[in-house]
Amino acid sequence: MPRPLVTFTSDFGHDDWFVGVVHGVIHAVCPEARVVDLTHDIPPGHIARAAFVLEASARDFPPGTVHLAVVDPGVGTDRRPLAVRARGQLFVGPDNGLLEWGLADPGAEVHAVSERRYFRQPVSRTFHARDVFAPVAAHLARGETLGAFGARVADPVRLDRPRPRRVDGRLVGRVAFVDHFGNAITDLTEQDLSDAFPLIPETGLQVRVAGRLLRGLARAYGDAQVGTLLAIVGSSGRLEIAQVGGDVAERLGLGEGDEVAVGVGEA
Repeated sequence: MPRPLVTFTSDFGHDDWFVGVVHGVIHAVCPEARVVDLTHDIPPGHIARAAFVLEASARDFPPGTVHLAVVDPGVGTDRRPLAVRARGQLFVGPDNGLLEWGLADPGAEVHAVSERRYFRQPVSRTFHARDVFAPVAAHLARGETLGAFGARVADPVRLDRPRPRRVDGRLVGRVAFVDHFGNAITDLTEQDLSDAFPLIPETGLQVRVAGRLLRGLARAYGDAQVGTLLAIVGSSGRLEIAQVGGDVAERLGLGEGDEVAVGVGEA
């Protein structure tokens, strides 16, 4: 039997003991679990950023993976803890929109986590990642059924974010994430481009961003000279704006929410 797999995403950073303690609680409940840290560098309280990271990465894990995600400005309030089965995987986190990728699955099974017998006692007012979410994730990794944690709910909090739209023949999206290399990853997926421009090859598309017009989508970074601005479908399956050998976000002043438009001819 393969060892159970738990991913962990948070805004805890690496300067304190918080990430390590969560690992410890998971292993106390499920010693055989493998814990994969996706990132703990989410800006404090930035729920949308963490939701994007989870969406971009979860699909690369095998079925049955438990995804523990904690960005929880409402810790200690009456916001619900959730456990979700969706897309063949399991998700644990606060009911604040963070688990949007799972909740967006029409077949998602969503349960409020209310059975305190699964919690680490005493439950603190400020560290539910340790006391609530980590032990629940670990029990799921051990094979506990979803319904054991609490009643099914039909009204989880959904993340309110703009969707790509069609405007005068163009497909308009936004920068959703700037990665470590300064690449601006948009919310426009490869499928979005294919649906919007079904008969147009990638070389026939044009991308307008920050007042620049980029003609055609690149096949690889190495096809252009250092310093060249380009648009490319990256490893996450989304349109990215990049600078070969450089930081496009810094060069163009790009940040989350900035508009990106794709069209044929003059975008």
